[in-house]
Amino acid sequence: MPTQMQSKAARLQWASRGKDVIARAHPLDVLIALLSRRSKMFSRGWGDEEFLASLWGTVSNADPPRSIAVNWNFTSQHGRNGRRDGTFASPLVSLPSESNTVHVRAWSREGNRNACVVLAGSHDEGYWVRERVFGSLVARGLDLYLLENPFYGRRRTAGGLSFITVSDQALMALGIVLEGRALLVHLLSQYERLAVAGYSMGGHMAAITAAVSPFPVACAALATGASASSIYTRGLMSWGVDFDSLGDGPSQRGAAQDRLHRFFDAADITHYGAPLRTDAAVISGCTRDGYVLRSETERLHRHWPGSTLRWLPAGHFSALITSRRALCDCVTDAIEKL
Repeated sequence: MPTQMQSKAARLQWASRGKDVIARAHPLDVLIALLSRRSKMFSRGWGDEEFLASLWGTVSNADPPRSIAVNWNFTSQHGRNGRRDGTFASPLVSLPSESNTVHVRAWSREGNRNACVVLAGSHDEGYWVRERVFGSLVARGLDLYLLENPFYGRRRTAGGLSFITVSDQALMALGIVLEGRALLVHLLSQYERLAVAGYSMGGHMAAITAAVSPFPVACAALATGASASSIYTRGLMSWGVDFDSLGDGPSQRGAAQDRLHRFFDAADITHYGAPLRTDAAVISGCTRDGYVLRSETERLHRHWPGSTLRWLPAGHFSALITSRRALCDCVTDAIEKL
């Protein structure tokens, strides 16, 4: 058990890190972090310990993706753009029953020859945010396919997001990658070129999806880095993590933080081989990001030789408002390199 002096030192170190984050972060990032402090992420603990021990390393580009059949059940026309909503069975059979049906929305325009699968970020339920950030890509010649994450939106389990454990988070991440890759395979014969993109957690999952895809795919990994460990333990998101519950009390807070750091490091992008076409990858970071460390974005870029690195003069959340065109440019530039 840590001594009182050790606990005090850990708290002082935690406070120092928090001040450093505030000093460089965009005010909107800090405001959102303050508003979400009461969310108590992972308040229900680690979850399935056996699953946590066996999860990572279970997918690579050598694994044959499962084929899917998309059931399109709703279509509508919006000017020159068509919208379709559909579903398919998740290739990850270990998901709970409430989450095993994948919901997908497609935006398309006649004559488009390329497509992009856009993965959702943390707490990004539904399609509203991604439609407004990336919707203009349809007019640039890219059909869009938006997936809803396991445990989110119409795939929620009992208790909602507040009941998600660490093992649920891991299961979600694996589902995102397998579902995104399966959809890319499904679209392969319909388009000349394909891309996978995402923002924040969606960007990290897009990077892994590109790395484990058995064919060349462009990638726009936006507002993300090589590992999510610092996001949950050092960045502003750490303010909402319930380390007391993860550590069975305040005295074990530091140990819980260290374990969570090691857990997310297991999904470090450097543990995966590079995508087949790293030259068709655009990595973007935000100069005033209070959630993703600049060093992590740079480390992802170094791991993918030939990739393009761009910096947006914005914070993690403000970029979604002020830098939409630049984010869309990252996607189109990536797919044009393919």
